Amino acid sequence: MSSFESDHSEESSGIEKEVVILMTDMVGYSHLTAHMRPNGIRDFIVDYHRTIQEIVAAEDEMVRVEPLAGDGALIIYEKRADELESALCTRATVTALRLADAVDSGLLPPTRVGLHFGEIIEAKLNGRSVKFGASFAIAARLEELCDYFGSPLLMDQNVALRYQGYNGCEEEFVSVGRVMLDSFAEPLQIYTVYKPGLHNIPKEVDRGLFRNFIALKEEAMRYFCGEATAGLAPDFPRAVELLTEAQNLYMQMSGSTDRSTERILEYIRETPAPDSDFLTSGMRLSKKGRESLGARLFHLSEELLKAMNQELYHALVVDTAWEKYFKLEWRKMGENIITINDSPDGVYFIDSGEVVTLNEHDEEITTLSAGTIFGEMAYFNKEKRRTATVRATTDVVIRRISSEDFEKIPVIVKIFERIAMARR
Repeated sequence: MSSFESDHSEESSGIEKEVVILMTDMVGYSHLTAHMRPNGIRDFIVDYHRTIQEIVAAEDEMVRVEPLAGDGALIIYEKRADELESALCTRATVTALRLADAVDSGLLPPTRVGLHFGEIIEAKLNGRSVKFGASFAIAARLEELCDYFGSPLLMDQNVALRYQGYNGCEEEFVSVGRVMLDSFAEPLQIYTVYKPGLHNIPKEVDRGLFRNFIALKEEAMRYFCGEATAGLAPDFPRAVELLTEAQNLYMQMSGSTDRSTERILEYIRETPAPDSDFLTSGMRLSKKGRESLGARLFHLSEELLKAMNQELYHALVVDTAWEKYFKLEWRKMGENIITINDSPDGVYFIDSGEVVTLNEHDEEITTLSAGTIFGEMAYFNKEKRRTATVRATTDVVIRRISSEDFEKIPVIVKIFERIAMARR
């Protein structure tokens, strides 16, 4: 072996360690420092990192804070000899909670925190100790996702389930979703922490209200994610019911909406039926978002395309405020969605699945699939009655705008009137 190969082998070797990676990043750093002079930025950042180091040292003087790119910080909690994984995860999580408390008290500027339990390897490179491992990238991604889920801290399931308690507080660890990220091979089960003083929840919150919110959110996320080991398939309709109740309780507690709850409701609105691999892969978050309902209506409905003009295109696809009136509904195969001669109760858009229209003799007229509108005819005939029965031939996901809401939006009335005329 040459001397180069010997040196290379020695520098590449190392010891694997179980760790919790804690990464932080200041929120709005560019805005906060935009008008500062260089020496002002220096003092601001030095003070920021000094405060973080003091918070970390209050729990463990041996743990070091490594500044990253100015306003970021990396903290590595290594598993000590004979230390249990639960103790390791608790040490790191306590620091994350103390950082969140410091933000709440104004001691720190708003700061995001990501926590990940995993393995790293440490080796010598050019005489320096260097650490390697996928845990760094995962912790960084969790920190970035704090904005998306509206949370000051996010962690993977391994950290959350090993946590043992902090200061006698009422902290509750709740899943915000199982997420498949771009460039990651495995999904992440992500958790956050709710407690009085965090997530806009007042410190003097009604404890009964708080506990009811947590119970509803936990049950809702169980139905949303499903549990492969328990044989529980994702149940989006039930998840929507529970998440809506939880959101209402959160509004009572804080006067605002819980963003992580809204993100799941938003995901279900856009993807109302779970993909075939959802139970194992979870939500797929990518930079490219799904088209709005208006854009999909525009692209998918042949009748709508025939009725379209520039004025309607702008109202339908560009200004999409009307979308909130179309409520998701799930119907089972064989169920009648509308019945001939009934009074109209709304107009429907098929998001997924198929239905068949039937005449008064229960004879098939036509089959309608995803992207099709039905139910509008009853609003534009003299009798104001359903002209056909519509029956689900598969499990279907539909969006219905009620008669009351339908009449509130002139542009929608105009579009559906044109569709009805074309069908006649």
